[in-house]
Amino acid sequence: MASVSLPRGKNLSTQQTLALLQEMDEADSDGGEVSFVQQATDASSEESEKETEQKPNMPPRKRPRGTGKPSQSHTAKGGTVWVEEDIGMPSAEANRSCFTAQAGPTESAKRKITSALQSFLCLLDVGMLHTIRDCTVNQAHRTEPHWNLSVHELMAFISILFVRAIMCPVGAIVDCWSERFLVPVIKETMPRDRFISIMQHLRFDDKDTRAERVKTDKFAAFSDIWTRFNENCAKSFTPGEHMTIDEQLFPTKVRCPFTQYIATKPDKFGIKFWMATDLDTKYICSASPYLGKDPSRQKGERLAENVVMKLMETFLDDGRNVTTDNFFTSLSLSHRLLQRKTTLLGRVNKVQRELPQLARMYSVRAATRRWPVAVFYNMLDLAAGNAYILYKACTGWTGKRRLFLSILAQELRCRFMQHKEILAQAAEAAAAVPGTVKTTQCQVQESCNRNRSRFTCATCKKFTCAKCRDDEHWFCKRCKV
Repeated sequence: MASVSLPRGKNLSTQQTLALLQEMDEADSDGGEVSFVQQATDASSEESEKETEQKPNMPPRKRPRGTGKPSQSHTAKGGTVWVEEDIGMPSAEANRSCFTAQAGPTESAKRKITSALQSFLCLLDVGMLHTIRDCTVNQAHRTEPHWNLSVHELMAFISILFVRAIMCPVGAIVDCWSERFLVPVIKETMPRDRFISIMQHLRFDDKDTRAERVKTDKFAAFSDIWTRFNENCAKSFTPGEHMTIDEQLFPTKVRCPFTQYIATKPDKFGIKFWMATDLDTKYICSASPYLGKDPSRQKGERLAENVVMKLMETFLDDGRNVTTDNFFTSLSLSHRLLQRKTTLLGRVNKVQRELPQLARMYSVRAATRRWPVAVFYNMLDLAAGNAYILYKACTGWTGKRRLFLSILAQELRCRFMQHKEILAQAAEAAAAVPGTVKTTQCQVQESCNRNRSRFTCATCKKFTCAKCRDDEHWFCKRCKV
């Protein structure tokens, strides 16, 4: 029997079929019947098959096509067998584990977050602010026994950093109080000299015990605050199925033993951080500074493997996938992750794609000579970015990040400004009643020679004479700047 294949999708009439039979050579037939294999059916049969086999309004699902070539295998020197597989074909490990967690803000974060400030305090909590305040006051008392700082004033100090990041990110911080680059919100919040005083005394650990802790921890000056920040990031948000791990170089030229120089980065000098990020939201789930040689790393373990396993420790055993670049990718790392129900997707080519630089936009970064302050700036940037993600997820807010930072700065300084207004009203009331306080030598002495006065400055509470006064309200010239 001879078989004649017709062109795809073409139906022949009776006359066309007869003409084709007449023209066919006898050598093409073995004397049997000639059957026509039509590769396309009529429209009615197609519609009936679609109605019975497929759901309405749903496109047919395409199966991945193989290349038709046999799988090629290569054996490495170490005995590892590498097999080339067709793109799109499911692997043997695809169904080993599935994602079981519920991605998004945690229940505790959803209950707390009702404002921009609350989302920020989920990451930089009140306990951390109290620790920074206590360490700063202890440092100030070494030279100024009567120096003091409240938590609300510390929050106002942080709000100035955020306002500067939005309004005038270029230039020195003190320029925000100058006549040429004046930012009224910053001047209303705090005098320039008070801001400089807080910055000079700002500390994040107990200096008396630092020498002992530095022997085992190079990051001792900021280690406690950073650890608590990492814990708060993990408590407030559950990452999705896909996570990424990469490095961040926070630009700074401070003098410290772990400053890095990377010629390929836009800012070549800085402190390097390893970061694990949720792929969908860009939420920073975990971060760790690179401090050089780690004595706790096991002998023979690659640095990249050690970094990935530490960053992912909290997020393993839930069926996640981790995407890394060629620095982290290795066969041994994939085996270790598979044992913890986590898969690895690694990049092996030389083209590196960067994640969106959220931390570089509206950064509070400023010039400093102390590396703990530089790390503090980076932590504020990361906390603000995470707080923005949490606030949008919990409240449904859709505003821009710059607007969120301005709202956050306003809420950070709100309580301090209220307290400041109360003190100003009390000072006005006391100044309106003459003779209530004994005269004392002027403690400002900007324009006088130890004149005596019974009035105090409404801001710093120092006795101020008439020559050193600088407003209809009783402000000394230092606080007026």
